[in-house]
Amino acid sequence: MNHQTTNSTKNKTYIIKGAMTSGSIETSDVIINDGLVVSSIPSNTQDSDIITVDASGQLLLPGFVDLYSRCREPGQTRKGTIASEAMAALSSGFTHVLCSPDTSPVVDNIATVELITRRSKQVEAGANIIPMAALTLGLHGEQLSELATLQSAGCPIASQADKPIDSANVLYSAMEYASSFNMPLLMTARDAQLGIEGCAHSGEVATRLGLPAIPVAAETVELSRLIELCRETGCHLHISRISSARAVEQINDAKQAGLPVTCDVGIHHLFYTEELLAGYDSSFHSRVPFRSLKDRDQLRVGLASGVIDCICSDHAPHDIDASLAPFPATEPGLSAYDWFIPLMLQIPQITGLDLNDVVGKLHHAPHKILGNSPTHFLTPDAPASFFLLDVHACCDAANIDTFQPLSSGKNNPLKHHAAQDLGLERLHGKVGACFHNGWASTYT
Repeated sequence: MNHQTTNSTKNKTYIIKGAMTSGSIETSDVIINDGLVVSSIPSNTQDSDIITVDASGQLLLPGFVDLYSRCREPGQTRKGTIASEAMAALSSGFTHVLCSPDTSPVVDNIATVELITRRSKQVEAGANIIPMAALTLGLHGEQLSELATLQSAGCPIASQADKPIDSANVLYSAMEYASSFNMPLLMTARDAQLGIEGCAHSGEVATRLGLPAIPVAAETVELSRLIELCRETGCHLHISRISSARAVEQINDAKQAGLPVTCDVGIHHLFYTEELLAGYDSSFHSRVPFRSLKDRDQLRVGLASGVIDCICSDHAPHDIDASLAPFPATEPGLSAYDWFIPLMLQIPQITGLDLNDVVGKLHHAPHKILGNSPTHFLTPDAPASFFLLDVHACCDAANIDTFQPLSSGKNNPLKHHAAQDLGLERLHGKVGACFHNGWASTYT
């Protein structure tokens, strides 16, 4: 059972013994006093206030940053809440989560920003939920939001979520506006018309199943437009959740030209392909479609080569009702957090990256994109924000009847299929404890 137990670190001293870095080098004792990393136990500490954590055989890793997630609150709390998804994110090593602005109401006003940040702070032991500003009012793609005001209110980045902007003039103005005060734009490369009714990759599987298709050109045509406007405006452009081999080539060309372009990939797109849609399995209905084997393999190559900067969860929790319809009418998205760690631990094997590089794509690179310059996570006097990872813990949830996900999402393929049936190795890896925001969370 995936059970979370929390304790405040206020007025307590934690000593973490025997943990290793991702390079399998044992660390010296890590000491947390009153929520801060310290170099030694304060002299006035009482023995009763000292808690020793045996972390032998576990990795000590910095908290991850998720560049794209949906918490569903405000507006769709039957699917998930800030509290439930913040706790689920923390159980997967994420200490900071950027939530998509397509809530109800949309994140295009200060009141909604304040609601999300306030609800996030009320969660005793969860990830920090950080709202993204809606690029246009109501995400309608017509009138720009007050981006500078939303940035000052706590939105570090602006996004149109998965809603396209049809007008090149509006998009050009948005990039100029954001560039003037150094606000990154996080954009999904999806043309407003191509494949607008589609629900699957335009390939053999969609043809065989008779599903409305989304061609690769829906991504690449829009990506070309975004890159050219980036070239003109100098705006920091971050492309969210690329899906095709051609998109990897385009972004590589943009980087080679010195443009301020970065990108990420959703973790599921490193594993799943269009073939898994056979049988109209709605658990693979993704807003960014799973494409061909060639596309998936090139995403892996792009990640290994550095063309793809980051990995995000693309977390999208749904209730059971969201899948009770013919495939095209089901709601797209996969719940990611409860199985994120086991998938992440397979990335070194499929890409050739070492685990330290993978961690960098979940910690250092996202921070850099957001304009942060984080110090080393064990720097003395820094707030404790890291977690312990047991890489050997078995967690093949599909074979464990008592497994209870922390996320409210019911829509992950691993809830219904054995890992081997999805072309995955046996699942392993589990967060043992996380220290963040003055709380110590343990998971059993």
